[in-house]
Amino acid sequence: MKLGIEELIENVKDELLCYEDMEQATQKWEKEFRLWIDKNKGKNKDILEEQNQVFFKIKDEEEIFEIANSYMDAIDEGSIKQYWEKF
Repeated sequence: MKLGIEELIENVKDELLCYEDMEQATQKWEKEFRLWIDKNKGKNKDILEEQNQVFFKIKDEEEIFEIANSYMDAIDEGSIKQYWEKF
């Protein structure tokens, strides 16, 4: 399954915003995700470029929840740098 980058961002942001007081963290995740995509285009097997559009490959919709949930864990553990390294 592949999602356009904008669609993936909106879905993950929706999940993050389900948590209380997550507005700033959600904006930070989006900014960092966009940087991660730019840095990893052509290097990561889950980033696809087709007809001048960028897509991200996921197993299923559950993975969107996992992306958001692991970011929440990273915030709690102070391991955001490691989150992006493993992403």
